[in-house]
Amino acid sequence: MLRFLLILTLSSIKIVAQGQHVSIPVGRIANHMFFGKQHGPIFEPGFKAYEPKKEAIQRLKAQKKKLSFKCVLGFWCEDSKIHVPAFLKIMDAMGMGEEGYRMYGVDENKQAAFEGFNALRIEFVPTIIVYFEGAEIGRWVETPNESIEEDLLRIVERHLNP
Repeated sequence: MLRFLLILTLSSIKIVAQGQHVSIPVGRIANHMFFGKQHGPIFEPGFKAYEPKKEAIQRLKAQKKKLSFKCVLGFWCEDSKIHVPAFLKIMDAMGMGEEGYRMYGVDENKQAAFEGFNALRIEFVPTIIVYFEGAEIGRWVETPNESIEEDLLRIVERHLNP
């Protein structure tokens, strides 16, 4: 199972949805928030149901020590609700620990108040930024061409074999 980060969310926005206050995490997000009482019903079923493509996972795993990821999402965004559980399952299947990827939430204006956010240049969510030995090598944005893991593998292999 995923290792849970014990990092607090930088900030949180309250919205009113059908008469209830719902917290939208903004900033760095601890993984346990995707599986907790408030957001678990949205993200956990997709995580449990997603079956990553084994060949792509094995090929990504071969580069695991050199790879890291940042995933920027909106808890209000339908694409994020669909694709972020799959990304979390891919990270789990790769055995990526908490040091290998970070999750960040944005508000409905795709903004977040943390140092370095503007440098990420987020236009659409979800966006997965792929790093190889600490340098950005590509991005996966909004929806997969094939599958998320195959798209991430294509980014890595394009970098390794220019």
